[in-house]
Amino acid sequence: MMSYEQTTVTKTLLFISGFTILSLEILGIRILGPYVGTTASVWAALIGVTLAGSAVGYYGGGMIADRTQRKEVFLWITASASICIILIPTLRSILSMVVPHTSYGIGALIGSMFLFFMPVMFLSALITYSIRVFVRNLDTIARVHGDLYALATIGSIVGVFSTSYILIPLFTIPHILYGLGITILLFGITASFPSLIKRIVHS
Repeated sequence: MMSYEQTTVTKTLLFISGFTILSLEILGIRILGPYVGTTASVWAALIGVTLAGSAVGYYGGGMIADRTQRKEVFLWITASASICIILIPTLRSILSMVVPHTSYGIGALIGSMFLFFMPVMFLSALITYSIRVFVRNLDTIARVHGDLYALATIGSIVGVFSTSYILIPLFTIPHILYGLGITILLFGITASFPSLIKRIVHS
């Protein structure tokens, strides 16, 4: 059984995951805008890629959870998401080489896939993986499912408004991305820490 502290950390991690997914979507239009504009087709590409990454992540997280429910998996998923997020400021320069050879709509789709699909996929996988970790019996599966998805969705709502009204006016986009990536990683380490220590002691 997870302790109260572990449960709180894991739920906070889910909240931050939801926050980050929508924060990336808001930041995405600022990142893509200088290269492809901010037309409806650009928004469509960004939203579509976010949904596609979420769908693949939900499916992948479920597959992983059916094979193992070890807490250190939190670390591997969050580390992967963190790396993808932290690399966005560096990788976005590649858009200047891609966009001139495509239409703005296609350029936005390629840019969205290249920059945002992977981090959204890993963050979404974390949500479905966490549901399996929290479920202890079939009598509570629906409640756990609803509670955790609601928590991640609340995080997404907070992420939309916080990113738009607080983070973007106060910080540069690279600094916001670095902060999101580091925060996700730190909570992943914290959620995995008891399991990692146990494996080290018994190795």
